[in-house]
Amino acid sequence: MVRLRTSFANYVTLWVVAVHLILLPALFFGMGYVIRKSHENLFVEHARTFARVVAEEFEVGAALDSRQRTEDLLDLAVLHGEALYAELYDRGVATRSRLGSADILSPRHTDLGFGQGGDGIYFIVLPIVHAGHNAELRLGFDELPAQERIHLALRRMLWLLGVYLGVAIGIAIVLSYRLSRPIHRLQDVSRVIATGDYARVLNVSTGIRELHDLASDLEGMRRELVGVIKEKEQSEARREELQRQLRHRQRLETVGTLASGIAHEFNNVLVPIILFTSTVLQDASLAGGSRAHLERVLGAARRAKDVVKKILTFTRELDEARLALIDLRVVVTEGLNLFSALAPPSIEIRTEIAEEIPLVKADATLALHLVINLCTNAYQAMEGMDGVLSIGLRCRDCGDQGPGRQPSVELWVSDNGHGMDPDTVERIFEPFFTTRSVGQGTGLGLSVVHGIVESFGASIAVETKIGEGTTFRVLFPVVVGVGNEVVAADA
Repeated sequence: MVRLRTSFANYVTLWVVAVHLILLPALFFGMGYVIRKSHENLFVEHARTFARVVAEEFEVGAALDSRQRTEDLLDLAVLHGEALYAELYDRGVATRSRLGSADILSPRHTDLGFGQGGDGIYFIVLPIVHAGHNAELRLGFDELPAQERIHLALRRMLWLLGVYLGVAIGIAIVLSYRLSRPIHRLQDVSRVIATGDYARVLNVSTGIRELHDLASDLEGMRRELVGVIKEKEQSEARREELQRQLRHRQRLETVGTLASGIAHEFNNVLVPIILFTSTVLQDASLAGGSRAHLERVLGAARRAKDVVKKILTFTRELDEARLALIDLRVVVTEGLNLFSALAPPSIEIRTEIAEEIPLVKADATLALHLVINLCTNAYQAMEGMDGVLSIGLRCRDCGDQGPGRQPSVELWVSDNGHGMDPDTVERIFEPFFTTRSVGQGTGLGLSVVHGIVESFGASIAVETKIGEGTTFRVLFPVVVGVGNEVVAADA
């Protein structure tokens, strides 16, 4: 069975109407009974009092001595006592008022209550004893004026109760809507929050303590919900980022392991080629054409050995690198000197090296290799166009040792080349991945950079945009000296 639902205002109004529909009829009949009884008693009291006064007038006066006086006194009872019938019965002779109603033929005994007989007349019969007279006074009073007053009073009371009911319903409607306004406000804001707008505040201005407390409790729940949702979103974002990094690292580790095995096997093949070729070239009697061919073979083998060396550099573990305190300014300067000889005149090289750079823990040779590879990658991104290659060093958060702050030295290399799309950025550190055409690159440059950065315990980030260039940022943890002991800042 479906339960009927209605609004708070309608609910309150219906209850007020229902209560008044029960109470007002009971009030009407109760007050009507009181009004009716009071008017009837007042009428009966007035009739009996007036009849007693007329009876005493007959007893103490001389009205019984003259028929004319008897008729005049009876007429007076009709005129001033609201009687319809007045009669004196004395010694078998009945004397009636000439002003009374002629329709009343037979008198009755005294009525015991108002409305008795159903004829609209209230009869009173009183004995009169005076100077040998043993008479009987009979009076009949009209009940109609009393009944009209009773009906008028009931109509007025009914009208007043109707007005009261209307005013009560109006007040109930106004109050119910004023009381339901904060509830509607809470409802509207709750629906807005349910759509995802968690910044809305459940603030309700009301003098009702229960509604105010309810709004405060709901606002507390909203804040906790917002905190939980934000924390969940942040946790989900961190989880996705960590999963992405884990997948990337696992892919690199898998490729690195495979590349390391291939490199060792390939190196085993190159050693006898280089060894035997060098031995043959030591023969002075070797002809010029054959010598030239063997020198080309030896050169190609050595270039292949350099590729193997790069692969091994990519797969080198941290403990294999010879880490020591180095000044990156010296490394960058030396790297720029080597790279400047290779860079074409169309490339402008700019440097932004801070004066005070803390020492970092790294391998100087690998750090130099890192700088040259990053500069070479930037140059290749601008190949065929005029461009600017910027390289810089600075110290980040070195002056702020607050909680959560980790001082680091930032090395960045940027270019204003073509930039990369997100799909390319996802794969740039994979071995043998290259966007260049066949024969123009091995795809090991950035993978070697990644391996070197990992061996230093540093981190690398890429900022790029299509048509605006690319920036590589490498963060080295700052090293502080404690006596003769060297400790990393994050230790």
